[in-house]
Amino acid sequence: MRPTTVTTFCTTLFAIIATTPSFAIDKIYSPYVEEGEFSVEYSGNRTSDNHHEKNNVQEHQMSVEYGVNSWWQIEAYGNFEKQPDERFKMSGIEWENRFQFTEPGAHWVDTGLLVSYAHAIQKDDPDAVEIKALLAKDTGRFSHLANIGFVQGLGNHASGGPDYAFLWSTRYRYNEYAQPGFEIQSDLGADQNLQHFGQQEHYAGPALYGRLFGHLKYEAAYLFGVSDASAQSASRVLLEYEMHF
Repeated sequence: MRPTTVTTFCTTLFAIIATTPSFAIDKIYSPYVEEGEFSVEYSGNRTSDNHHEKNNVQEHQMSVEYGVNSWWQIEAYGNFEKQPDERFKMSGIEWENRFQFTEPGAHWVDTGLLVSYAHAIQKDDPDAVEIKALLAKDTGRFSHLANIGFVQGLGNHASGGPDYAFLWSTRYRYNEYAQPGFEIQSDLGADQNLQHFGQQEHYAGPALYGRLFGHLKYEAAYLFGVSDASAQSASRVLLEYEMHF
């Protein structure tokens, strides 16, 4: 049985935190945790646009993660970013917890939760809490993931209410090495932006997933902006080397 304190903690956290804008492109998480798995991961994304203020916006993360038990995984990140006309810089460090609530296939949809805390290194940036519901469903040879949640800024430099996000991934499990699919990634914004599609960042496009050499997992996606606030396109890549103890 999973401790009830996990559910109590998450419910309380939802209630008491009331942001800093988040970049729309992100890793899409599954709810599954593998006990004893240790991995080293790189993920990064970049925009392309004819408008200077939207072009070459970058985010990069280096992390290590470990499956503590069958339902709890921890991960530590170093976050890096680049804005137009700014140098590449380290923006913060992050502590992440992923909780698996259901066994694969035991219910209509598999569920989990992501809770993370990011500490900003730059003095004018706020710290942030991120919470996402993690959903997964297999239908035949197709696998579907959905992440729904928000980022909330904390501290004196935070502003506004939570910034909400929706992420979707569907892949066709052709074989272990190459699984084609597509992604939808949306930064829904906060406050009044929730009512205006053009002010939100929405992206959609093809993706490819797979595993090489047994231990190296990869993901790559090229996404097209479909709203006024989005860049014309964005790309993301993830490389993860897994080991088991």
